[in-house]
Amino acid sequence: MTTTPPHLWRFVTNHAHVLEAIARDPTVRLRDIAVEVGITERTVAHIVNDLERAGYLTRSRDGRRNRYEVHNELPLRHPRHSHHTVGELIRFLETPAGAPD
Repeated sequence: MTTTPPHLWRFVTNHAHVLEAIARDPTVRLRDIAVEVGITERTVAHIVNDLERAGYLTRSRDGRRNRYEVHNELPLRHPRHSHHTVGELIRFLETPAGAPD
């Protein structure tokens, strides 16, 4: 039986995966994002803080939970891709219904 070796690198960053998870569910818990993306909850918290500081997210309290607002209209950060928006990236990353993870 052959197994596929783990990927040493990927095309999409953890920041993009976290942003897409939040866009899909604005009340998602950090621990759920961590499981989905395959990183620690602490790393997710750092990424969320990065995204909030950069203006891509706004965080507010909704009872005992956080609610996030993704600012889809903002441009991507790299100059070569700044003509695309965060919303375009999220639409690209969304998993179609019924597709395997």
